[in-house]
Amino acid sequence: MIDFLGNLFWNFLLANWVNMALIIVGTSAIFVYIWQERGKTKDYASMIVLQIDELQERMQQIQSYITDDGLNFKAFYESLPLMNENYWDRYKHVFIRKIDNKSYHNINKFYQYVLSIKEQQELLRNLQKNYFFLKQQAITNTEFSYIDRIISATEQSIISPDLVEKSKNDFLKENKNENLNQFVGKVLEQISLNNLNNNLDVFWSAYNQKRNKFLGIMNNNQALTDYSPLQISQTIKSILKQYSMLEITGTEGYRKLRKIAKMTDK
Repeated sequence: MIDFLGNLFWNFLLANWVNMALIIVGTSAIFVYIWQERGKTKDYASMIVLQIDELQERMQQIQSYITDDGLNFKAFYESLPLMNENYWDRYKHVFIRKIDNKSYHNINKFYQYVLSIKEQQELLRNLQKNYFFLKQQAITNTEFSYIDRIISATEQSIISPDLVEKSKNDFLKENKNENLNQFVGKVLEQISLNNLNNNLDVFWSAYNQKRNKFLGIMNNNQALTDYSPLQISQTIKSILKQYSMLEITGTEGYRKLRKIAKMTDK
């Protein structure tokens, strides 16, 4: 009986080994796929949790930029961008059925606040860059006007070669002493040359004096108004106020994300 059953089993294997091999391979592929997907889900959860933690720290930094006088625009401008890539927006579809609706809504809200702050940060930076460009353009235009005006003024004091030649000819007509004529001619030419060289020195002296005075005024913070729209400060304050009433790390969904990421509880 045992031999019969053994032979029957081996005959079955021989007749169906191809199908069984396909079943084994297919089953293995399914297990590998499930294992890989679980690994991806863990990685996605880790990326989201780490980003939430980092963004909360960054939001606290921005809150410190609020002073009695308003927003510290310099510190806000110099701060790093809040976020380069939104991991929640990219992977939230993976967890939509794994966390409760309230947590999902709160995390959505949190990222909306972050994006709104980032938008104001980018707006301020664009305004500042445009201000720097316009300031540089104004300085360049003023320097060009200085160059033009000083050149015009100095050119009026140059003894022209035509005047030198006319004076030389007039002197030759009235004087027949050849040696004296040569001497006077050289003297007049030298005066013209020296006058031209001295005129360049006069130009640079006058130009540098005006430019240094102008730049000293421009570099003084009292000369120009470094304007930033009040609306930016008001918008940021409003967003931070709403953010302060939002609970993230205490939600069940956040804890579930940490559990999926296999992170220890805080």
